[in-house]
Order: sequence, then structure tokens, then C-alpha cells
Amino acid sequence: MVIYRSFTSINGRNMAGARALWRATGVKEKDFGKPIIAIVNSFTEFVPGHIHLRNLGKIVAKEIKNSGGISKEFNTIAIDDGIAMGHSGMLYSLPSRELIADSIEYIINAHCVDAMVCISNCDKITPGMLLAAVRLNIPAIFVSGGPMESGKIKVNDKIIKIDLVDAMMHSVKKDTSDALLHNIEESACPTCGSCSGMFTANSMNCLTEVLGLSLPGNGTILATHVDR
Repeated sequence: MVIYRSFTSINGRNMAGARALWRATGVKEKDFGKPIIAIVNSFTEFVPGHIHLRNLGKIVAKEIKNSGGISKEFNTIAIDDGIAMGHSGMLYSLPSRELIADSIEYIINAHCVDAMVCISNCDKITPGMLLAAVRLNIPAIFVSGGPMESGKIKVNDKIIKIDLVDAMMHSVKKDTSDALLHNIEESACPTCGSCSGMFTANSMNCLTEVLGLSLPGNGTILATHVDR
């Protein structure tokens, strides 16, 4: 019989209170003894790279159950660097990485979790989760939300692909008309997903593949693609 880390919180007469609380979260009698797998989700409605992660968490939870585990999901924070940029909000971006790592470490260790599935996407969130994975040294796998599709605008009868950086760049170009800038702004970020460029979000998601912590395509398959 495999002795899981989670047995600390569910095994023995002295853990009756803890088991009572586990039951209140939906754990059944037949489930005690199964590995507890945390779904570390970073879903938020503030970040386009994360707005679709709630549904992804549900899919992961279903597969954990089908594979004989107990799935328990919790959320951590996610800051959008693009929205925070250009004002005092950017002061909070890098420190959020440590807050993310700390919050994951606290939840996982406090509840004696056996393994975790990290659902991430954007700039400081994937690094924060990686830091937590290193600290905790438990089985972990990463699933990203994938990059968004590139934007498209029509200029002089030609279709041009654009992204967030184009909107930022044209906002300071004096020869860009207000009408063109508005068109770029409306078209630069057409779907959910991380920003469509080799920026921190996508490069870190590719890094998880190199580290063997995610499946091939984790960092490159579009958020809206059927293969995702």
C-alpha cells in the first residue's frame, strides 16, 4: 500500500476532526486513502490570458477523479503586466511572483497535498508557480492557457498581423492617426490567451516543456485551437 503525504491529515484516530472537515468539502468515505491532487488555478477576469482557465480547471478535476485521485482546487493571484504598465501598478508586478509562490507553498503544505497541477499563463504567474514547485518538491505538472491569436487589420487593401506591442508603439507615434490607432487598439488582442509574441508568458510556458514539467505544445498551441 502506498503511503501518501496526505495521510498525515486523514489517517488515525487523532485526525477525526480533520477528516470531518475533509468530508465537508465533498470527500467520501471511499475516497480516504486516495492521493490528494491540488489544482493550482490562476483564473481571473482581469487578465485575458487567464479568463478561460476556470473551465480548464474543471476539465483537470474530472480527469484527476477518473484517474483515482481527489482533486481540490484553489486560486492564486494574477497581474496583467500590460494593464499595469505605464503607471504605479507596475510596482506590484514583480513582487506578485513571490506572493504567488508563497500562497501555493502555504496551501500545499498546510493541507499535506500529494501533488499539484499548475494552471498558469502569464508573465509572473508561471515563474511564481515554478518557484513553488521547487520549494515543495512534490510531483507537479504545468498546463498553460496558451497564447491568443494575433490581431489583424486592413491597411491599403493588405491584411497586416498585429499584437499588443503594435498598439503600444503606435500610441506614441505622432504620424499614426487617431482613427488608425483606434483600429489597432480594437484589433490587437482578439481572443483569450497570453499576448501573441515571444514575451515572458510564452517563453516561460515553453520553458516548462524543456524542464519536463508540461506536455509538448504547452507553450505554443493557441488558446483557441482545438488541440489545446
